[in-house]
This record gives sequence, structure tokens and C-alpha cells, in this order.
Amino acid sequence: MRLPVTSSLRQHLFGGVTLGLVALTAPFPVVQAILSALLVLALAPRPGAPLSGALWAVAAGWVLEGSLRLYPHLGGTAWANLTVVLLAGWMAGRWPLESLRGWLVRLAGLGVLHALLVHGAVRLAAGPHPWGWGWLAALLTLPLWGWLAWRLLHPPTGTGRR
Repeated sequence: MRLPVTSSLRQHLFGGVTLGLVALTAPFPVVQAILSALLVLALAPRPGAPLSGALWAVAAGWVLEGSLRLYPHLGGTAWANLTVVLLAGWMAGRWPLESLRGWLVRLAGLGVLHALLVHGAVRLAAGPHPWGWGWLAALLTLPLWGWLAWRLLHPPTGTGRR
């Protein structure tokens, strides 16, 4: 049984709300990192639509970099987000998931890759920098926001009976 594909309008609506929350939570960088990971890893990737996912990922990277005062603003986060969202969209099209457990495992793997790519890209762009705790908070809260994204993007399909 295949899951129904999420409408692009619904996905863009959730992406816009999450991007706005990334900008509004600038005083709380750990919360901001969690919301950015949610957008890049769960909400932006869409099989067959790499351009929309890429635009959301790059926007999330630039909003995150632009709002942090001690973080280099040279595009490393946007590049890492772009790479991960394209990989996630390709994986979603190639190996569609049908269970929450598989979804969470995929998000965990992509989350670790995302954290390493972000810090590697920022290090290449600007030299050594503090890592902070946002990446760890995003991985620790992954079951919560992963489940929420699963519920938002894959609403339960009823049998038609009441």
C-alpha cells in the first residue's frame, strides 16, 4: 500500500510557516536549529520537485545564518541544506516510505549527515567556528518533530465508514 502524495500547497504552507518561525526564534538559537532541521529534512524534500525543495532549503540556510550574530554569514549552511534536501528528495522518490519507523530512521541518518555537512561547509567558508548545541537538540527532539511532520504530511486515510 502506497501512501498518498502530499499536495504541494499543503507542503509549501507548512514550509512558509516553519521558515517564519525560524526567523522569529532568533533569540533562541537551539529552537531555531530544531525548526531549521524540521524544514530542511522533513518539510522541504519532495519527490519529483527538486526546485521547490532547493528553494526552501536555501532560504532556511540564509535565514538561519542571517539571524545568528556569532555565526559566519558566507553561505555554508545554505549549501549544506541544499545538498541534504536534494538527497532526501531523491531518496523519497526512489524509496518511498510506508511506516513511521522507517521515516524516523531516514530522518536520523539525514540529520547526522546534515550536522556534519553544515559544520564542514561553514568551516570551509569561514574557518573554525563554535558548534553549539543546536545539532544535538535537533537529533534529540527528532522523534517529536519527525512524528509531527509525518502526521502533517501523511494524514490518515479513512475507510469511508463512520
